[in-house]
Amino acid sequence: MYRLLVVDDEAIIADGLAEVMQNVQELELDVYKTYSGIDALKLFDKTRFDIVLTDIRMPDLDGLQLLEKIRAMWPRCRVIFLTGYNEFSYVYTAIQHEYVNYLLKTEGYDKVIQAVAQAVADIEAEWHAEALLEQAREQSEKAKELLRKEFLYGVLKGRIDAGEVNREQFLALDVPLHAEEPILLLIGRVNRSTDYAAYSDKVRQLIRVRTVVRSYLDAHAEIADFAHEQDELVWLLQPLKTGEDRPEAEQQAWSRLLKFLKGSLELVQAACKESAGAELSLVLDDSPMAWPDVAERFAQTHMLMNYRIGRSHGLLLDKQAARREQDTENPKMNRLRVRPAVLDLLAERLEHGRKDEFFKTLNEATAPLRELDSMHHVQAQELYYAIALMLFSYTNRWQLSEEANAAIGLHKLMRPDEHESWPEAVAYLSKVGNVLFQLQDQEEERKASGVVSMIQKHIHIHLHDPDEITLVRLANLAYFNPSYLSRLFKQVAGMNLSEYIAEARLTRAKRLLEDPNLKIQEVADHLGYGTATNFTRSFRKAVNMTPQEYRLSLASRQSLDRND
Repeated sequence: MYRLLVVDDEAIIADGLAEVMQNVQELELDVYKTYSGIDALKLFDKTRFDIVLTDIRMPDLDGLQLLEKIRAMWPRCRVIFLTGYNEFSYVYTAIQHEYVNYLLKTEGYDKVIQAVAQAVADIEAEWHAEALLEQAREQSEKAKELLRKEFLYGVLKGRIDAGEVNREQFLALDVPLHAEEPILLLIGRVNRSTDYAAYSDKVRQLIRVRTVVRSYLDAHAEIADFAHEQDELVWLLQPLKTGEDRPEAEQQAWSRLLKFLKGSLELVQAACKESAGAELSLVLDDSPMAWPDVAERFAQTHMLMNYRIGRSHGLLLDKQAARREQDTENPKMNRLRVRPAVLDLLAERLEHGRKDEFFKTLNEATAPLRELDSMHHVQAQELYYAIALMLFSYTNRWQLSEEANAAIGLHKLMRPDEHESWPEAVAYLSKVGNVLFQLQDQEEERKASGVVSMIQKHIHIHLHDPDEITLVRLANLAYFNPSYLSRLFKQVAGMNLSEYIAEARLTRAKRLLEDPNLKIQEVADHLGYGTATNFTRSFRKAVNMTPQEYRLSLASRQSLDRND
């Protein structure tokens, strides 16, 4: 929807133009009007206008002066001047500006509609212009590092499916790795003796650490690295390409890289302490991994970073150092380990209404539970409690406990012992999730209907005051963006706001015309048309007769009814 402002010091012209443009439904215009350039500036302080239709000769602030003010505030606004035959020399200066057009006042409403439609077309065409695309590319370049980090960290945390790891994605984000080849994973943490350092100092130290590590690794590996949280860093590594395609050459390249890393990481730690003043702990996953395995391997490697042994002196581990301990664990129990990333994914997908993705993740996370016979596994209970607590927290946060309890009964949610088996417990968690999604949909619909009902009520109360039923004013009442309110209203009410207002006016007009004591001008005032002429024009367009003709037809029908 585009915002159009009509400015003319003659009220009858401003009212007429505003009314005509409001009824051009195909352009979806949100139309405003003022009777002076000064009042127009006040509106410009409140909101953006896409098109201004203005008289060029006005007292206090004329069209050219208004143009200067518009250019300062909204340089892309289209301005269409209405001029007389003897004013062309006056407007000549104005039309040298970009986005400016003019019309003769004698050309009629059709020409005005045509000029405004052209302005709308020009605005839409500009969105696709090369200049804007180039501007977007520049902005994209600035954001690429952040996007690259978000993408890679999302893959590591399992939030982004490994299927999205492909050559096109890497090219788009300038990831300097090969999507079709495995990687090595190196995790680092800056060990701080105090948390009192300023955030900016921590960031600068992380940047220095990344620079030092890169200076050691650049000559031996392709690197994608980033910092996350406040103290942790991640390096994804692949051997440099040698130009040889033989499998033996590839194996040798991986072997050389691993040998270099295991022999050099201690030097890297020493250099970070000397150059960046940072004590750096490092954990290396010492075997290449395929991208589909990255999330699981990252979780395991990150867990090793939390080993307390030697941590205060700068931990240096590869996974082989802890593998003996892992090998003694029950593989089934290892699968039951609670993954914070999985819980984050479940909470995020529930919060944003992504039902299919939520249940896909829930089914994957609870698959090991369904294989258990006994209800007494401690790790199984921990996994159940973690998921149940996430669901419980959501119901409390959104105040859905009463409705959810009525729908399914929440007494079992935090009591796994209430279930006969783990498959039954998992099925119950799924049912709770389903209920929450249903309640979420119902709540969204209720809120949307409430907003639209409030807007409709306001429109009916204030039909006599055009300023109270503009899109911007109605959006302010709902605390929404005007464009969002426009879309929401159409979604709920099944028609545009402008169509609803026009229909409400027409319904009210027909009812008012039933009173023979009301003059046509009084009816126009009740409906916010300003003048009887504007009301008559709008009414005739809607019902194909003038208000007076409609009133006569009512009297005729009433007479026939009495005779019957």
